[in-house]
Amino acid sequence: MKRFNKIALIPAAIAAGLASNAYAGTEACFEIYKAGAVEGHTALFAGASCGTRGAAADANTVKTVDEMSAAYELTKSLPIDFGDIVGDASNSEQQIVYIPTTDIPGGTNIVIKLDGAVFDGNANQIHLVKDDGGISAVASSDGTVDGAGTITFLTKAGITIGAGTRLAFSRVSTSVDPVGIKIANDQCTTDSATKTVTIAATNAKTDGGTGYDIIGGISKATDLVDISAQFYALNGGTTADVDVNAESSNADNTAIVARTEFVFDSDRTKQLTATKTQAIYKTAFYDRAPTLDRAITLTANDHLETQFVATSEPGSTVKMGLYNGRIVGSGSTDTALVTQEPVQTGTTWGSFGLTKATAPVYNTEALDVFTPDVTNGANAETNPAAATSNLFGANYNEMFYAVTNTPATGIMNFNYDVNTHYTLDFANTSYNDHCAADKFTHNIDVNGAVLKVPYAVNGEGNFVRVTNEHDEAAEVTVDVFGESDNGNTGNRKVTAVKLGTVPAKSSVVYFVPELIDEAVSQKSYAGADGGYAAGSLGTDGANAASNANRHTLTFTVTAPRDTVHGVSVQRVLGGSDRVMPVLDQNEWSQ
Repeated sequence: MKRFNKIALIPAAIAAGLASNAYAGTEACFEIYKAGAVEGHTALFAGASCGTRGAAADANTVKTVDEMSAAYELTKSLPIDFGDIVGDASNSEQQIVYIPTTDIPGGTNIVIKLDGAVFDGNANQIHLVKDDGGISAVASSDGTVDGAGTITFLTKAGITIGAGTRLAFSRVSTSVDPVGIKIANDQCTTDSATKTVTIAATNAKTDGGTGYDIIGGISKATDLVDISAQFYALNGGTTADVDVNAESSNADNTAIVARTEFVFDSDRTKQLTATKTQAIYKTAFYDRAPTLDRAITLTANDHLETQFVATSEPGSTVKMGLYNGRIVGSGSTDTALVTQEPVQTGTTWGSFGLTKATAPVYNTEALDVFTPDVTNGANAETNPAAATSNLFGANYNEMFYAVTNTPATGIMNFNYDVNTHYTLDFANTSYNDHCAADKFTHNIDVNGAVLKVPYAVNGEGNFVRVTNEHDEAAEVTVDVFGESDNGNTGNRKVTAVKLGTVPAKSSVVYFVPELIDEAVSQKSYAGADGGYAAGSLGTDGANAASNANRHTLTFTVTAPRDTVHGVSVQRVLGGSDRVMPVLDQNEWSQ
């Protein structure tokens, strides 16, 4: 009875127009699509709900949503004029069309809400316009528009908007001039950064907002702008697990100096992760500009800030190189990386830090890593993304991060990892830079066992016994350092001193004085020079006097780790020999 009473209060002329269809619809609809004009503007939609959408905008179909897309990186403060969605004055348009499925009487309030944006650039006035042989406004915004996420339209007095009428959002009342919004996302960009701007009619109420709710004037949220990351840096990739070759010959049976090369495959087509001098991490860079309506064009001032952090010192001749192409080898031709990109303008090779705080920061030009380069004979690259992936259709480039021994005569260290830290930093401060990220790009091991003797005294009778249970002979080298104020100075630490071989299923005893003599002879070892005053060692003069005889030894044995064992024996005058621990890769428990 209340419903009849309320209808009775509606003017007779309006009530007559509502008699057959008043409150008949179950929801309003939005048509969002990219087109230079409103499609089906004169066609009244006959449905009571949005139903199944389709390609047409006509009496039987609500058009499928085809919202514009924008790069998340752009949306730190991004005004969008739906009359020029690309932002290049090309007059590319996106239409916003509201369709009530119930008649809307004059004087009705319709509340429209944006989520993820505010209205912008509309001179504080938006109209809902219909086309019944001519464009005219049937509702206009009431109150502040620009800067607001929710606005109210007041339908014009004496005009009933028929159910199914297509009402276009317009800045002017006599034509269709698409409106504007502004998006503000203040978080840094990640690969998974996504946002969606939606629009909805949240309320439709007669009598200036004091009467009945019109259910057919209220809509679900409809996508207006799809926002996602444009750039994907160091996407994918498998950690390069590569061994330093501690033997004196390589896969080609060529004599080499131990630890100057990596272990590589003699089949040139399989040198994808390791060549003689390089441990290679392959990764991908995607630029989704071709798939976005609003995107960034990179400039020379946009950088990929990069740092290379190693868990231990790789060696003085070991650097990081960035390459934009690869030629897979065949026959006797090695696989080769080509088109080396500088880690930053004027700097070819990257150096490592042992912590992020101490690692150099390189400003690699973003254009270098995101732009394919198949010159110099590099193999062609094809985007592997499936059609269902958001990376499908993106510009694609492969990059190769190579831990490189340069020059190739340098002695390399091993048993360390490399983490590559990076962030995409734009010159334009109104863009959202990428969040700091890192990838575990390299694991550098050795083709053998590592035995550490933390304490050895250069005295008569002191020795280290190395056992090889493997069924092949193993080569042995040793690294030595002593006690000094700075072991990085001069030859106070030497590496890869050659000690010959341990036969299969046998043991060899290395007397410490002879081992130290070899270090001096082969590498000019000077680690026993002390290098600091006795006072630095406390008040015990005997302690200061004997520091020149104490050393730390690291043996590398080219046999499987589980087949190599060692023991260190230190003689004690007038007492029993002291058996010292030999540690495997510096890992032990108490």
